[in-house]
Amino acid sequence: MADGKSMFPLFHSGDILYLKKISFGKLKTDDIVMVEKNKKRFVHRIIYKTKDFAITKGDNNLLSDGRVYPSQILGKVIKCKRKNRMFSPEDIYLVQSTLYFGEIIKIKNEFENGKIDYVILKGLPIHLYYEKTHPKRVYADCDLLLKKQNREKAEEILVKFGYQKIKNDLSRGHKFLRDKTTEVLYRKYLNGFPVFFDLHFEAAFLMTQLGSLNLLYPQKNIEKLTDDFLEEKRIIKIKGIDFPVLSLSNLILYLSLHFFHHNYTGIFRLKLLDKLIRTSSISPRVYKSSFSELYLKLGKKIIDFRLQNFVYLVFVYLRKYFLTPVPREFFRMIKPDKKTENYIDRLIKQTSIFSSENRFSAGISRFKNIFYLSPAPLYKKILIIFNPQVLYSLTWTIVKLLTNHSHYLIL
Repeated sequence: MADGKSMFPLFHSGDILYLKKISFGKLKTDDIVMVEKNKKRFVHRIIYKTKDFAITKGDNNLLSDGRVYPSQILGKVIKCKRKNRMFSPEDIYLVQSTLYFGEIIKIKNEFENGKIDYVILKGLPIHLYYEKTHPKRVYADCDLLLKKQNREKAEEILVKFGYQKIKNDLSRGHKFLRDKTTEVLYRKYLNGFPVFFDLHFEAAFLMTQLGSLNLLYPQKNIEKLTDDFLEEKRIIKIKGIDFPVLSLSNLILYLSLHFFHHNYTGIFRLKLLDKLIRTSSISPRVYKSSFSELYLKLGKKIIDFRLQNFVYLVFVYLRKYFLTPVPREFFRMIKPDKKTENYIDRLIKQTSIFSSENRFSAGISRFKNIFYLSPAPLYKKILIIFNPQVLYSLTWTIVKLLTNHSHYLIL
């Protein structure tokens, strides 16, 4: 019987779970398994797997369970009984993704009828196009990039369909000092499942709660990258329906920056990048030369926008955990300077990509990473301390630490 909320909303406390013994070699990432480790039993998701061990984690847990060996896995969850109703995890995934896909189509049609220029940054359409099947997990968010002048019309459409805006200001002070709004988040529930639409007004990857951090990364570059994302979009077809998504090089770049934004954590984010690269046939073996045109384009874009410090570690992790066929020439092309490399080496030793941080710790880590990986000269970095948003946030964070309110924080 399920107990606790580590796998909610997939499983509820009181659900009766049915297991099937299955060989370790046949288990896959995203399978739900019962584990016995350190004299405790729990039912969690496999988030990473090698031939020798797996990493499991509760969907709602910050920390992974570490390595789980074949002898510690008691079985795979194949059925769940809730209030005399029997279903499989795949049933829930299919129902949830079907509801979600229907919502995306409705919003897409309204945006197009309203002549709103937008592009899908990430979400279910990307997964369906590259994975060719519905997700094997609850998939609830869709990120859209649109021009700022379309914000009011886009928000009216979401409200029309029953979505409610989520307030994510850290405090009144943050809201007052923030010099721009980079995104707004809307949510509604369908059959108990949350569905989110995150409207982005720029290609944001820094600290969206603080507004502009021009001294650490030029705002003009963000604006230019935003225009690039909107101009280079392409159309993909899913079930005969057109969806505007990022060009291939921009999609790889955006997902890499998104992984950086999450402090290089969340193995599923890397998994999607690996799948994207492999299914896009950009492995150098398919070219006569050892370096594909797409890698050249991607590398040039990374250098032109001065993003190499932020994304270099992403490709290191891809090679390490998924053996993604990233050419050595590409690494040489985007390699940071020695000082930045040393910081990245320390990050690798300190960071577990299988676990997450609470909002407080994540915010501190994010600001620290932005500061040290910023391409700006040192004197500009130091001047960021006098930025009103940053100064207020530092003071606010110290106060929260001293008053033991560390569950609040900087995003």
